[in-house]
Amino acid sequence: MAEAATTTPQAAGPARLSAGTVRQYLAARSRLGDGAVRVLLLRAAPDWDAPAVQRTAGGLRARVTVAPSVLAVHELILGHLDAASPPDPGVLVVLTDCEDTDLDPGLLARVYGGRIRSVDNWEVVREAFDARGIDGRLRGESWAAEALMDAAATRGWPSLGRGLLSRDEALTRLARRRLRLSRQDTDALGVPVTHDDGERIDAVALFRWTLTPGGPDLLRELRGPERIGLSAFLGEPEQAGSTGRIITALVDAGHGHDAAAYAVVCAALWGHAGADHELYRARGRAERWLGEQPPAHGEDLDRLLASFAESGEAYVRGLLDRGEHRLSDPVLSRAAQLVTQFGAQSAAAASPMLAAGLDARFTAAGRALAEGGTQKIADAITALAQHALASVDTTPARIERVRMAARLWRWLTSRPTREILSVAEGIARQIRELGWVDRALEHLEAGGDTDSVLADAYSRIGEQVRSERRALDHAFSERLAVWTADGTVPGAMLTVESFLERVVAPVVASPGHRVLLLLVDGMSAAIAAELGEELRAHWSEFDPLPEPAGAPARRAVAAALPTLTAVSRTSLFAGTLMKGDQSDEKRLFPEHPCWKGTPAVIFHKDDLRGPDTGSPFSTALTEALADERTHVAVVLNTVDDRLGKEQKLGDGSWRVKEIGGLEPLLRAARAGGMTVLLTSDHGHVVERRGRKADAPAGSVASARHRLPGGPLAPAEIELSGPRVVWPEPGARIVALRDHDARYTAMKAGYHGGATLAEFTIPLLALLPFGAEPPTGWRELGEPAPAWWTESTESMDIPTPDASGAKGGTEAVGAGPRRKQTKKTPAVAEPALALFGEEQAAPPAPKDSTSAVGPGGDPATALVERLMATELYQAQFELLARKPQGKAVPKALVALVEAGTLTMTALAERAGQPATRAPGFAATLAQLLNYDGAQILEILPDNRTLRLHRAQLIDQFGL
Repeated sequence: MAEAATTTPQAAGPARLSAGTVRQYLAARSRLGDGAVRVLLLRAAPDWDAPAVQRTAGGLRARVTVAPSVLAVHELILGHLDAASPPDPGVLVVLTDCEDTDLDPGLLARVYGGRIRSVDNWEVVREAFDARGIDGRLRGESWAAEALMDAAATRGWPSLGRGLLSRDEALTRLARRRLRLSRQDTDALGVPVTHDDGERIDAVALFRWTLTPGGPDLLRELRGPERIGLSAFLGEPEQAGSTGRIITALVDAGHGHDAAAYAVVCAALWGHAGADHELYRARGRAERWLGEQPPAHGEDLDRLLASFAESGEAYVRGLLDRGEHRLSDPVLSRAAQLVTQFGAQSAAAASPMLAAGLDARFTAAGRALAEGGTQKIADAITALAQHALASVDTTPARIERVRMAARLWRWLTSRPTREILSVAEGIARQIRELGWVDRALEHLEAGGDTDSVLADAYSRIGEQVRSERRALDHAFSERLAVWTADGTVPGAMLTVESFLERVVAPVVASPGHRVLLLLVDGMSAAIAAELGEELRAHWSEFDPLPEPAGAPARRAVAAALPTLTAVSRTSLFAGTLMKGDQSDEKRLFPEHPCWKGTPAVIFHKDDLRGPDTGSPFSTALTEALADERTHVAVVLNTVDDRLGKEQKLGDGSWRVKEIGGLEPLLRAARAGGMTVLLTSDHGHVVERRGRKADAPAGSVASARHRLPGGPLAPAEIELSGPRVVWPEPGARIVALRDHDARYTAMKAGYHGGATLAEFTIPLLALLPFGAEPPTGWRELGEPAPAWWTESTESMDIPTPDASGAKGGTEAVGAGPRRKQTKKTPAVAEPALALFGEEQAAPPAPKDSTSAVGPGGDPATALVERLMATELYQAQFELLARKPQGKAVPKALVALVEAGTLTMTALAERAGQPATRAPGFAATLAQLLNYDGAQILEILPDNRTLRLHRAQLIDQFGL
């Protein structure tokens, strides 16, 4: 039997050296770069598969070769040092596993250092960083030394100034360089600078890296030990934590580029959706995307994914908020694909990031509008506004339409009366209430919605609003017909012919005031409401009529008839009822006695063009604006021109920048300290599925009026009297009183009829903040009606009094409403049923009209109850200087009525000097803001106050 062979274990040979290690070793030996011909012997495995010639970051070039035997070492040394001509490069590096004792001592003395040098990887790393030492924790990462040296292939590591090289510092720098996670910065001159510093690699840096072309591939292509080591490092809590663990798992599974999209879907699955079987199945499909070896299992994986998803969703929302759509749009598009792949559609509907979540919120808003309920609708709008896509593309206009629908719902629910008591009451109501209704309805009509539930809600609300408006316009036209036929004196009502005398003349008479009259041809009360809202952010608005008995209010001006430019505009500029043209206006406007001998000039459309490219105005207009004595009027035709050409589709908003010339004129007015009066010559109705009305041949005079003759249709009314000045003074015309009728071919909108929208001319009186107002002017509070706000605290439903002036109207399709008498307590009636079924009315709040009896003032009653509370009296006693008289009660009533008021307007309402307005506001805040509650809020402009009535009622137990 043969003997078993025996072997003795062989000692492990020298390690194989990488190109990076060799380069770093060479870079640390400065003498090798002195230009001399040298040979460097390194103990290593005689194995080399990198390029023979290596170049260090410092520019040293060396040829690397291997010598597996003593003879090979001798030949290489002699061949290099004794070459006939200087070798290139001059440094030869020989990798050999021989020992010093194997070589000829005389030959060994000719090599660099006189011996075969051993390479300590960590010593090379220390020298590469110019560090005084290596952190022990770093030495424990056996894979890191070679990786650090190899990563310094093209450029060295920055010096630590003899500091200690810590594990976190080294691995962070390595990760940044290997994965191209370098931070970008600029120097003092704005030149881009790349930083491979040791600053923590957080979740944001990793998500952005995954969206970099080729970024995740850099990690996958690293050698195994380095890839595993860096992946573990990135997943540590001090770095990217759970996000790092999930992203590196995704990279290993080949899904690294989709990390951000995956996070958005995971946020829906693990953060927003309710649990059901479909959800768990979708989660299982999503988990399988992490590969065969996920970073955790069970509940631990759930926690990891939930944390990762939260970070990813925040990252993508940040992209959207900063407008980085180049990155965010592909992410969300890919996320939508993953939703389908994972079967996560129900979870996506709950997402505050995905388009499916936005669609679901629009559907929910449609249901809320259909079902009713102030809080439910407000919550639906809040959810829409909080979605990440709320400000993207056309979504803001869609959300604004939902808000407008909610406002119309609140208006309908407030039971608006259909009774118009007089022409004056009608146009006042149009400017303070119905114009806002028209504005909201126009937003709905301009766009509708692609969501069928929401579109249906819009249609139903719009139908009811149009029905209410039709009834109001018919009632108004009846009053208008009687008033014009009788030739009744307008009395206190502003009219086009009295505008210069009653509004402009007092401004001219006030020292230091110069007028800029801007007439926006065709501007309706609805457009004025929208422009006024924007302008009030930069201008103070005033009531220009001195009526101490009433609260300041936005004013309306009655047009002449028919409501055409040639009639109303000329009458306004001439100060008398007449028909005319631009030449009449230019001649009569400066001659009006309101100017009291000062120069006044008017500019029409063709007078505005600048003489060259750089001029915003014509030379004449520029000179007039610069002349400190001249009063200026300018006609702006944007609205009227658009009515004849195109509808506003998609976005129903009218903004200052859309009115050609308005922005530069307002800037000029501010610079010149001018008093701005923004008005119109008539309103208009918008074309929305209108019909062409029949008219006798030859009788049509405009799109909305005709000459008398033939029977009157329900949509028509005959007008006569001194206000009808066309075709001659005192003539008779037939005017349309429905919004959806016309006599002529279809355009974007029309005027000439007898609706409130056409007959009511808005007036905005504006001054720069802080300017001294003309004599008799009073600053306005918030001009929007109470139902316009989204706050539920403004939704007290008024109970009709005996006259019906402040009462309700009939619900569409309902029977007549029961009248209330002074002897009968008000009975809560069902809320207006928008979609066919009546809903139970909410309990009447303690400060509703019924609390003070028929005809009472709920604001005064609320303030009286407030002042009677022990808490209020205790707060009053704490005031260092107690206000005397009725200033505080008046101010509180004004705040309850208006909700929002400027400090100066509030001081005026309370009978206090404007100079004391800030101090008076501070006193009221000290009085009401008990225990840290912000009942009276000072807005960020530091000049406007807002009273939160619901909090007031709750805090003081009212």
